[in-house]
Amino acid sequence: MEKGVAIVGTGYVGLVTGASFADLGHEVWGFDVDRKKIANLKKGIMPFFEPGLRQLVKKNVARKKLHFTSDIREMTAHTDTYFITVGTPSRSDGSVDMKYVKSAVRMLAPYMKSRDVIVSKSTVPIGTAVVIRRLISKTFTGDFSVVSNPEFLQEARAIESFVRPDRIILGYESNVPRWAVQRMSRVYQRIKAPVIETDNRSAELIKYAANVYLAGQISFINSIARLCEEIGADVDIISRALRADKRIGERAFLSAGIGYGGLCFPKDVRALIKISQRIGYHFDYLSVIEKVNKEQRTFFVNKIRSVVKRLKGKHIAILGLSFKPKTDDIRDAPSLDVIRMLMRGGAHVRVHDPVAIPHVKKLFGDTIRYYTNPYSALRGADIMGIVTEWPEYRKLDLNKVKRIMKKPNIIDGRNIFDPRRMAALGITYRAIGRGYFADPLVVTGKG
Repeated sequence: MEKGVAIVGTGYVGLVTGASFADLGHEVWGFDVDRKKIANLKKGIMPFFEPGLRQLVKKNVARKKLHFTSDIREMTAHTDTYFITVGTPSRSDGSVDMKYVKSAVRMLAPYMKSRDVIVSKSTVPIGTAVVIRRLISKTFTGDFSVVSNPEFLQEARAIESFVRPDRIILGYESNVPRWAVQRMSRVYQRIKAPVIETDNRSAELIKYAANVYLAGQISFINSIARLCEEIGADVDIISRALRADKRIGERAFLSAGIGYGGLCFPKDVRALIKISQRIGYHFDYLSVIEKVNKEQRTFFVNKIRSVVKRLKGKHIAILGLSFKPKTDDIRDAPSLDVIRMLMRGGAHVRVHDPVAIPHVKKLFGDTIRYYTNPYSALRGADIMGIVTEWPEYRKLDLNKVKRIMKKPNIIDGRNIFDPRRMAALGITYRAIGRGYFADPLVVTGKG
């Protein structure tokens, strides 16, 4: 009888992975040591916001394809393939803290059976597959296999990116048994995507390489944007021209703005710096990516300063708190640094976000003001600062915005508006790298 799939850790990666596998027809058991979280999941209460996830979980719990438990015996009795999806947070020095991975493996080892497969899906340092094998072998002496299968979920479209991925990476140990390869083929057979089979270490490095490459694109275009501001060029047009180059591609991360945030990019850049240092290689390129990204936040606040001159006593409305739209994730979000800098300057900060306010309240308490409506946040404000490009902000009635603000000043950290339109409306508008429009193009008709 075909056994099910276990998800060890029901955080972001684990819950999306488990719900998606269940929807594809697998029998899935989600395990977590947090009993309160498991009880809530059984009731359909999600620990975070991700579009469509709550409905997918409820649907597959009702179909009895998705089960949640804190009983490891119950989980292992029904499964033979264990996806490790626990957190791998950064330490203060940027290195990866592996305590949750090691704890999960030690917990699992006494209950393993012959021909079980351990799948490392968390983002882990190179060599983790070897560490997992050594930990298990201290307790379990039967046959098992360790597979490195990095995740590439995109927050705000995580379900789609799981079921329709660009590729599936499967990293195997040397002399991998055929049954382990067949098992992974069975697990992923309902997902149509290129499968890249390699060794564990290459698979572990692929995840870092992908995220660092994308982070590098963002820091690159932000550096070009800074140059645009100095010479009077338009970074949006430059980005369009770059994407038209087939060697670069239309999906390239070339939108200038306030920089990247979230968990993955910052954490993985820092982690790869530490990994490189430990082997004696100075990966200077990574330090530049990180430096440019951090500077964008100060650059944004300096744009605010350039309009109001002094921050003290000014009422500044920040629109967008999550690190990207359609998520409530504020981990390393640019908004947090912006708020702190504004407060240090003596500004009165008011904020709006469709879903992330509860998380921000935990950090700032009553030191800033929170609004459930963007117009309420803007009423009487000296500055509107756009930090996250939520669709709601693109649809704002700009005539109303101009009317209700104390002064019609907009600092756009995501370049969501057309500078020419803003100028026509009489709004003072500062974007990122849109210097071209300070000197409008004139076609003379000569020649």
